[in-house]
Amino acid sequence: MSAEPSQLPAMREELVTILEISKLLEKPLDPANTIEGILRLLSQLCGLNCGRVALPNETTGAMEIHHHYGLCHANVEHGRFDLRKGEGVTGHVMRTGSIGFVPDVDDDPLFVRRIAETSGVSPNDRLAFIAVPIMESGSPIGVLSVQREADMGRPFHLDISLLRVASAMIGQVLRINRFVEDKTSQLVRENQTLRNTLTAEEMVHNSVAHGIIGSSPALTDALKQANQVADAEAPVLLLGESGTGKEKFARMIHQQSSRSEQPFISINCSAIPADLQEAELFGHVKGGFTGATNAKAGKLVLADGGTLFLDEIGDMPLNLQAKLLRTLQEKQVDPIGATRSIPVDFRLISATHAPLMDYVNRGHFRLDLFYRINVVPIELPALRQRDGDIRRIALHHLNEMNHQYNRNAVLSRGALVLLERFPWPGNVRQLINVLERAVLTAESSQIDDNLIHSILSNEGVVLLPEVADARESAEPTSNPLASGYHEHYDIHSGRRYEWVRQEEARSIREALHEADGNKTRAAQLLNLTVRQLRYRIQKLKLEP
Repeated sequence: MSAEPSQLPAMREELVTILEISKLLEKPLDPANTIEGILRLLSQLCGLNCGRVALPNETTGAMEIHHHYGLCHANVEHGRFDLRKGEGVTGHVMRTGSIGFVPDVDDDPLFVRRIAETSGVSPNDRLAFIAVPIMESGSPIGVLSVQREADMGRPFHLDISLLRVASAMIGQVLRINRFVEDKTSQLVRENQTLRNTLTAEEMVHNSVAHGIIGSSPALTDALKQANQVADAEAPVLLLGESGTGKEKFARMIHQQSSRSEQPFISINCSAIPADLQEAELFGHVKGGFTGATNAKAGKLVLADGGTLFLDEIGDMPLNLQAKLLRTLQEKQVDPIGATRSIPVDFRLISATHAPLMDYVNRGHFRLDLFYRINVVPIELPALRQRDGDIRRIALHHLNEMNHQYNRNAVLSRGALVLLERFPWPGNVRQLINVLERAVLTAESSQIDDNLIHSILSNEGVVLLPEVADARESAEPTSNPLASGYHEHYDIHSGRRYEWVRQEEARSIREALHEADGNKTRAAQLLNLTVRQLRYRIQKLKLEP
């Protein structure tokens, strides 16, 4: 069936419009600009004005205008239709998937007049409204609608055909955009999941770059916690004995945070005399106190934008604790002698080997500051708790020392065994010290077990923290052995014998009696090793 000659100009306009729309689809995906461009072409080339694309709000279910051309802001705001109430032609098209056609909006009861754009329209002109569904898999996902002059001389069925083509193209843009958004969102979630659940191998590889060597479960747990909070702004409190690598952990957290390009400022509160800590932390102005001949920026100001690491924060004087708390609350620093505060923004990482809650209970540490810094506590394991890490750490640092001192030292198997059995009260720092002494004093390229035994025997006078605490709380006596107390470390087995008390004799006799004199079984009943049981039998003179 051939077209009427009078319809040919309109059909040419339709063809030109479709070709121009197809050019928009060839450009890089930008849904907002592409759909607005389609609506602009419909208006400029075909007189289908005030185009709008209404989509359902996923939360409320109401239809809302998401893309438009030629509508004023007020009409965009008013362009909401409650599908449950059956509002407007747009709502009807969305519910039914049918074409919505209103030849004269003034005469149609279904048309919601509030979204008709009448600016620039003569009062005598009649407005027509056309709405077509945007379909996906046979169901409407949105509505494309326009208005036009009713008496412009072009058949409405040609406009409806053009709008159906345009709605199909808009639907394609929306589908592609939704697919890209879904995939992007999925990748972001997967990325975040991978970030939060790093494999042990990845965490170990990452930690080695920061000088943290090892792959034991205890260390891996601490690394996992550090990785999870690295990019947060919450204060971190690193807990653990001296020598467990608290500063290295702090630097690792900083380097993995969004502040990594900003300063990392470290200060050890126990290494600076109490009377100098305020000037060191908060700075001072010229003449702020006697001897202040020049102004000096404090560590808190230097850390602005980055990370401040306060090591051994438990040794900070109470008056400075109050001043630090004010800085953390108000994000302002008051240098000594200054009349104005300086705004600061830093992430705080603190560290301590001390039991801060005990300090709080004794009045040595402020409770409010404790809660401020203890948002994310991370316990760093002692070296003796890191199964399998001692060998790896020893070989790593031995290699570094060989380069440093131009040596070619190697550890014998027996030497490694002794290193792995030692309790290391000074942790990694003590292990490095022992290795350095061995490298420098070895008479050959091999560091044998005799040399390590000799060095560790001297190190054995250093007590583990819990043993030192026990000795401090024990009753003073001129002869500990006479009182039945003794502490011993066996360099060969790697086990530390605990205090032996005279009152243990009864339980040991009962266990031996129940085990018919079998020391292995008796040791199991007492939760001791056979060597520990024999040691107690000897010290308590329980041999028959």
